[in-house]
Amino acid sequence: MTKRAGHLVAIQRMDVFREVLHQIDRYIESSHLKPGDRLPSDRDLAAALHVSRPLVRQAIKVLESLGRVTAQQGSGTYVRDASHRVAVTELMRGLTFDRRLLRQVLPARVAIELEVLRGAFERRTPANLSLLRRALEQRRQQLDDDVQEATLDLTFEATLGRVCGNEVLRRLQALVHDVWLEAQIAEGAPPDGLSRLHREHEEVFSAFSAGDLDEALRRFRNHLSTLADSHNGRTQPHA
Repeated sequence: MTKRAGHLVAIQRMDVFREVLHQIDRYIESSHLKPGDRLPSDRDLAAALHVSRPLVRQAIKVLESLGRVTAQQGSGTYVRDASHRVAVTELMRGLTFDRRLLRQVLPARVAIELEVLRGAFERRTPANLSLLRRALEQRRQQLDDDVQEATLDLTFEATLGRVCGNEVLRRLQALVHDVWLEAQIAEGAPPDGLSRLHREHEEVFSAFSAGDLDEALRRFRNHLSTLADSHNGRTQPHA
């Protein structure tokens, strides 16, 4: 009898990343952590999950984009109020997190992001510009560390939401971001052209910081139209 050769299938990094993300999220729930409570360090989380620290740090960044935690440099990572999760659960009842959902959510995301940008422009202080610049620098670091998980980071957009001065708009943005990221994570498709997309963010910020709202809106609208192209099947999905 001929013995068939074994067949090894590579474990996809995104599968591991999704599990790390869900494990940390479940830990927050099962440990009954409340807003303001501190998470274990990324070193301790990595050791408990038997994964690398960079992978844990990327997961923390996504949870931060989702509004579930806040990372304070030199202090630690703390749980945030995630009451908007109830709204997400109700909104998504009976729907499936997949590429079709990404296409359906996209028009709402485009409309909200542009309004957030307008609001943030009215509050274009040196302190807020510094926050946005720091968000872009963190994004660049993620691209250098691991391009695949960097696609799940909406820090730049979320920072615009923080400074826009409209809490209702910020919460709507957080809700849409949550649905968007959950769908991307479930889809698990590898990103494409992220360096170009990061450059587009930098171009938006350049016009924004120079005081040219019309140009910032035009560049951001063009950036978001790239998302429309991707979810119509012409490229892979990205953030």
